[in-house]
Amino acid sequence: MKPGGFNPRRTKVFLYAHTLALSAAALMAVNPRAGAQFEFSASSSSSSILVSNAVTYTINVTNLAGGTYQINVTNTFPTTAQLLGASFTLNAGTGTTYTNSNGFSFTILPDNGAWAQMTVQAAPTQAGSFTNTVTMFVLGLTNFTTNLVVQATNSVPPQADLGVTIIAPAQAVITNDWMTYEVIAANSGPSAAANVVLTNARPPGVILRGVSPPNYSVAGSNMIFNLGTLTNGACTNLQFTIQPTNVGPLTLSASIGAPGVLDTNLANNSASAKIIVTNYLSGLLLAVTNSPQTYDMQNNLVEQGVLVTNQGSNDVPAVRVVVSGLASTNVLFNAVGTNNGNPFVVYGSSLAAGQSVELLLQYAANNYFPFANSQLQAFAVQPPDLSAPLAGTVSTNLNIISIVRLSSGSMLIWFTSVSNQTYTVAYSDPPFTNWLTAQPSVLAPTTFTEWIDYGPPGTLSHPTNTPTRLYSVFQNP
Repeated sequence: MKPGGFNPRRTKVFLYAHTLALSAAALMAVNPRAGAQFEFSASSSSSSILVSNAVTYTINVTNLAGGTYQINVTNTFPTTAQLLGASFTLNAGTGTTYTNSNGFSFTILPDNGAWAQMTVQAAPTQAGSFTNTVTMFVLGLTNFTTNLVVQATNSVPPQADLGVTIIAPAQAVITNDWMTYEVIAANSGPSAAANVVLTNARPPGVILRGVSPPNYSVAGSNMIFNLGTLTNGACTNLQFTIQPTNVGPLTLSASIGAPGVLDTNLANNSASAKIIVTNYLSGLLLAVTNSPQTYDMQNNLVEQGVLVTNQGSNDVPAVRVVVSGLASTNVLFNAVGTNNGNPFVVYGSSLAAGQSVELLLQYAANNYFPFANSQLQAFAVQPPDLSAPLAGTVSTNLNIISIVRLSSGSMLIWFTSVSNQTYTVAYSDPPFTNWLTAQPSVLAPTTFTEWIDYGPPGTLSHPTNTPTRLYSVFQNP
């Protein structure tokens, strides 16, 4: 669904077949046309404004299952409010704006995921509360109504610029990957904002795996966070880990607001990010162990080599190896992600038909442990974005204390660090025009950190394959 105007005062209506439920934040109703599903939401840009100032209402409707339906949405204001304008956006179908009745009529076409977004602007003409009654009517279904109340005042409320930002994963997401995204709530001032509320919408087709901080309430598919007071310049970060189960576009959305606060910039009160969830690519890959487990005293890890061979007739752009059946005491230390509970590593370069590559798997384990080749699954994937900023161009670029080539040919790097801070190692081979990031990021255990370049999957080739390799380390945000 196209996001916009999304805030804690939002009401959502879900229409599903064979379900009947009612709550303060969400309504459900039976649809006699089998399989029809709609998502409906309505929100206001502010809960408190000055008399004669404008408030914007945003209404979203999404067809989640397909089928042609006639939709009517109306906005009814009291005589103390003046209608200023109305518009709509559709990604499919047609729509008509009835400006004389503050309403809309449009058609959702059979496309699965077709959406419509409508906006209405109104201004109060006198102090006091005024209500916009928003009603959606679907032909063959019942009316659904929600009331959006805005307080108009003659006194000047605190002025603050509340904003929200979503940072989505930069890498490709495969179905059932555990992906984490970040939502940042901030106040750019000038005044403090009390009783700040952030709303994060959990999109359909995902499993929630984790939330930090964990204190929130639920209203329909929305997670509501009471952030308390954000002073001028303050910000707070929230992290959400979800598991998308369906292929296709996935929209992440969030909004922020505070009652009794005059927000000087409504454009950043809501944010959205769209990612595309895909399946594995076609390819015939085989992964088998090709060495016994060994204990590395340099890093205190149990290591084992894995040989991945492209047995298909076509090249694959990159390789993912998923490791299943690990006990909780045997953690895949160099994993870059998790799929359906199983960790994986990625070889970020192409593998030609008939070609093989050796990957080193590293485990944080108490001892050697039984391991079978059936626990390895190799898949063809799109290559990850390993591009890195040029050395010296990052403000958090660190001075490397020393670089030592070990007897194995691996390169040992020492750098100063902050405990529990994450760092990214970048490297470049001759002619040193292209810098790449090593996988995964490094979590610093103390004020000095060592990192060893063992080659794939951490880097695309072993250091012994090049006469010189340059390195750079920068601190992650």
